[in-house]
Amino acid sequence: MWHFLAKNKQVAAMLGLLAVAAIVVVFLSTRGSNYTTVEAQVEESVDVSDDAHVFSTHSLPTDDRLMPSIGNGHIATNIFSDAVYMNGLYNGLKGESHRARIPAYANIRLNSTLTHHPFKPVYTLDTTEGAFKVRVDRDRSIVVQRIYAHRYYTRAIVNQIQVISKPHVDPHFIHHEIWIAISLMQGPKSKDIAFKDPVPEIIENRPSWSTCGQTKESEDPVYQPMPVEVCLYWTSVPDHLVVPQHGARVFTFVMTADKNKTVARQEFVKVLQEEGEELYRKHVAEWQTILHQAGMDIEGNLHLGKIVNGIWYYLLSSLPSQNSYQPLDRFYGLSPTGLARGATFDDYEGHNFWDTEIWMFPSILLLRPRYANKLLQYRLDTAFVAEDLAKITGHKGYRYPWESAYTGREATQPCCPEVAEFEQHITADIAFAARQYLATTRDEIWLQHGGCNIVTHIADFWASRAVINYTTGYFDIANVMGPDEDHSNVTNSAFTNVVAGFSLYLAQYVSCLCKSYYLAKNPDHWANIAWSLALPYDEVLDYHPEFQNYKRGESIKQADAVLLGFPLQYPMNMSTRANDLAYYETVTRDSGPAMTWGMHAIGHLELGDNEQAAVVFNRSYVPYVREPFKIWSELRRPNIGAVNFLTGMGGFLQALIFGYAGIRIHLDRLEIDKPQLPPGVKKFKIRGIKYLGANLTMNIESESTVMSVSTVDDRWPLTMFNGKYNVTLVPETTVTLRGTGPFVIRSVQWKDCKLPIDRIGQNYARPVGT
Repeated sequence: MWHFLAKNKQVAAMLGLLAVAAIVVVFLSTRGSNYTTVEAQVEESVDVSDDAHVFSTHSLPTDDRLMPSIGNGHIATNIFSDAVYMNGLYNGLKGESHRARIPAYANIRLNSTLTHHPFKPVYTLDTTEGAFKVRVDRDRSIVVQRIYAHRYYTRAIVNQIQVISKPHVDPHFIHHEIWIAISLMQGPKSKDIAFKDPVPEIIENRPSWSTCGQTKESEDPVYQPMPVEVCLYWTSVPDHLVVPQHGARVFTFVMTADKNKTVARQEFVKVLQEEGEELYRKHVAEWQTILHQAGMDIEGNLHLGKIVNGIWYYLLSSLPSQNSYQPLDRFYGLSPTGLARGATFDDYEGHNFWDTEIWMFPSILLLRPRYANKLLQYRLDTAFVAEDLAKITGHKGYRYPWESAYTGREATQPCCPEVAEFEQHITADIAFAARQYLATTRDEIWLQHGGCNIVTHIADFWASRAVINYTTGYFDIANVMGPDEDHSNVTNSAFTNVVAGFSLYLAQYVSCLCKSYYLAKNPDHWANIAWSLALPYDEVLDYHPEFQNYKRGESIKQADAVLLGFPLQYPMNMSTRANDLAYYETVTRDSGPAMTWGMHAIGHLELGDNEQAAVVFNRSYVPYVREPFKIWSELRRPNIGAVNFLTGMGGFLQALIFGYAGIRIHLDRLEIDKPQLPPGVKKFKIRGIKYLGANLTMNIESESTVMSVSTVDDRWPLTMFNGKYNVTLVPETTVTLRGTGPFVIRSVQWKDCKLPIDRIGQNYARPVGT
């Protein structure tokens, strides 16, 4: 993402000293550039659970970066860390903006005498209950600690310690009480928030504390003239718990945080009023409601199944709850390492990138479109800032920044001006996400409440960026950087031009959809520009050079031109697609991120090359998933880079959903092409596919693929071609798919609007009527 790590000069000097001491550590810039890294090998623990939804170990990872997170979209933390982060809480001016650290008054640890010899603790991340657990079986008691960000009481992080006494065989045993030593380890004071001294009080008969503070530095004096206030409440934590020799007890400790003191206090009081087990039951019920709405089940490959379940757990932990005790705050989007991280440069500071729209969004959209809507809403909320950025840089419409946080202004680190200046494709990536959203939802309300506006203004930006080249007859887009951050300030990036062209065509289409309530001036001019945008193509070698004047043989950071085939689905000859894949696999550097290989796997599956697809599919996750809690690193072993890398997870999910399941989203249909099982899998089920209001389940086995229908939306009746006949989809029916497809699901036409032609690279006038 960031092109190079210019701010690490002091670190480099220190490394030189360490090298003299024979400790070899070379840092890799995780943000792109040509630096390489060899980190010391991190010891990973063993997952001993045979349940696909439960990750258990007897020893924690030696590197705290591999610890799991808990979160509910409002508040999150990494287990046993001294930092809590809150949705939309940032500190720092402009490019120094980062998630503001809240001391972890929820970080309660069992005394080491409980978790070391002779006891054998079990540490578990339970993805079905959304909780982290520590279980210690002692001579006189069983101690279970549960840590979770409550899914209904969303301002709360809860610690519960259950102590179950064991009857003692010696009746003369004199110690009639069980003592459990614990510690609160909240860490140092926050450097980001100026908290007042904590105030003690008794709340619901519990000794408690509270404090409020303000972030120290606003992100932008114009868009954020005032700092943000945050208030905390937490229960006092004793140094030990006492339980009678017989019986059991649950001790509940809670921390709440919100920008509104009244909200934080009300939530704190309500949680304390709940009985311990009922409090946990409400959390689990809300979490499981979300899980049951959609998911992916894998049989026959336990490791792969665990990885998939872990991915959805980490994604959902950073997304808002569907139901909550109090109204939710505005949502500020998904950052590459989730809500539980974001204070540091390595964590991408909690910023939003193209990662959201291109890598995470597609799978979320297909299974949980209400979250896709929230992700787009973040872009709508910051559209006025994008308009200002376009004006400042001499263009029209909306230009979204490469990185954004609280205000939506450019928040790229001062170290890395190249990406902020040139990596403009993010603006078209947002339009592409909007296109996919409209294709699967036909959400008229979204169009009326900002959708028409954002799509057409993004098109205005690209229309002002494209300049006619009278020598070639094409429109050129110069001074850009594609996804490959090893090459900056190029002209006619293949990926940038295609996704920009799609945004121009989409605006023409949307102007028709919105014409009864939104007026767009001369929408055909967007399509005219898109038609003649330059597209690099080598006729001799039958492949797409990454950009104009790309020198064949030069290495690249990550998937770029191959993204034309997917996710953009740009029409091309199969030979061109094959050549793109074959060539770029040879020049992509090993230190690039995981998403590259998921996209290559999709391409090879399209071509029917299942053997090579399996090779690159394994390459897309095996080197990046860290045990025992299925944490994803940005870089392959032995390097780490950013963690927990939701971007890599998103690319991997796409390889399963759009690769092996073969699903394709089009503006007028949903297609399924060559569905098949991933390597080593006996059954692959995708539950809760949402298409035009219908709820579908796709079940892939070795000999057959079956689509079952739970519900349909009467506004959009669906038919499906099963390989032989067109079948009307009605609730409680199943359709067996015959052959390899494509199997097409269609509905009635959405208004009397012609679909975009979606072709670029033509140096003659666009035919009338297209």
